[in-house]
Amino acid sequence: MPNLSVDFTNVTSGFEKIEPGNYLARVEKIESKMSQAGKPYLNWMFKIQGGDYDGRTAFFMTSLAPNALWKLKQVLIAAFDKDEEDLKGQFELDTDELIGEECTLIIGEEEYNGEMRDRVLDVKDAALSDEVPSLV
Repeated sequence: MPNLSVDFTNVTSGFEKIEPGNYLARVEKIESKMSQAGKPYLNWMFKIQGGDYDGRTAFFMTSLAPNALWKLKQVLIAAFDKDEEDLKGQFELDTDELIGEECTLIIGEEEYNGEMRDRVLDVKDAALSDEVPSLV
């Protein structure tokens, strides 16, 4: 391979954390996964739309454990306009139909391995992106 000239001017050593606040985002992917403890969950991947963090990726997890399904239900109602009556009893969730949907991410921060990092605290309706009070 011939020598390669690369300009690292203005290149940081990684992503800066996303500052706490509310951000308009789009659902990019939802994957069903298993935790290290063998518990099922959904891993949501979002792309922020506009502003200083346009195009940045943010992740959110919703547990599929019976005692934690309330959070998934809350997100589906608040962010994706699902009817609470439809979410009673058995419900078939087609995660593919949520891909491309817009929502509001409420981002806070947490300490992880001695460093502060951003964390999605909640997911709300996209129409409320400017109106939802920050949880941080």
